[in-house]
Amino acid sequence: MKSYWIYSIFIFVLYACGENASAESNKMNSDTNEADESNTKSGLYKPGLIDTIDYQYQEWYPGRNQLKIEGMFDEKYKRHGKWVYYDKNGMELSMTTYTHNLKQGFSIVKYPNGVIYYRGEYNQDKKVGLWTFYNNKGEKDKEIIYNNNGEKVNEINYDAE
Repeated sequence: MKSYWIYSIFIFVLYACGENASAESNKMNSDTNEADESNTKSGLYKPGLIDTIDYQYQEWYPGRNQLKIEGMFDEKYKRHGKWVYYDKNGMELSMTTYTHNLKQGFSIVKYPNGVIYYRGEYNQDKKVGLWTFYNNKGEKDKEIIYNNNGEKVNEINYDAE
């Protein structure tokens, strides 16, 4: 179970850190991606698995039966707005908001069983305010308070029994 949890966190970090999707958007294949007269890019990044139409990004699990990631880009193809990650069954695993590729606003991440792992807010890509962490049973595990510079100022650990 512990290795499954570590694997889940690894997968989340891979996608939620924000680098992969924006990096992919900057490596467009000129053979399959075009810009129309309004300079709106559309097309496929990976054959059949990633679509971008009118600044909307969608990544699918193989078979295209289930959405894996969805979000929006700004005019420079930086993450902008709400980005959501789903498991293979369509359950939301995480949601983070962005402003021009910086995490900005509310963020929530869930365990594979749907229970909240943590939630908190970002300001200009820095954690701010109260961040609350839970164990995989939904019991509060700890709270961390960050100042406006993203520095940890207090941490409270709870003994969930």
